[in-house]
Amino acid sequence: MKQVVIINADINKGETTRALINAYRHGAEGGQASVKDIVIADLIFNPNKQVPGNTGLEPDLVSAIVKLNWASHIVIFCPVFKDSINFKIKGFFDRIFMPDQVFVINQPKFSNDFRGRSARIVSILDEAAWADWQDTQRATYLSIKRSVLEKCNIKPVHTSAIGHIYSLENQYAQKWLKKLYSFGIKLI
Repeated sequence: MKQVVIINADINKGETTRALINAYRHGAEGGQASVKDIVIADLIFNPNKQVPGNTGLEPDLVSAIVKLNWASHIVIFCPVFKDSINFKIKGFFDRIFMPDQVFVINQPKFSNDFRGRSARIVSILDEAAWADWQDTQRATYLSIKRSVLEKCNIKPVHTSAIGHIYSLENQYAQKWLKKLYSFGIKLI
């Protein structure tokens, strides 16, 4: 059985993100995958780099690492506002995936080698980010893909850029809900 971790990186835990996540989840569960969640907005942790001598990782980050080690596929739903991601999201990635962020004196060593796992980043763009993406085809998720996931040996990393969704009832939103359901079944 495949194991999937869905990371909800929507700090506002919005309805649109929730609907997109549920479409992927239903597809994955329909494909007989076991699914666990990490909701960054619910985690309690310091998003800044820890200095040597601190007490180590917060319990919520330890729990997230356990889930990521369990997973064979990781899906990140990340809204992008005004061409950037929220500081807490960036802090989560820095603290979890970058080894110099989680090594603390007199603490157990943490390996950031996630070899054998695949991932998908679903970037949900606001109007400004969507307009920029249509011109340049360069979304903010590239920094997460290249500098975080691929450096931790997570391959392949698939990406999707979804333009601003005003309503879940319109044809564009329905297309993406179906597409994410299909991705979930295939675990891509």
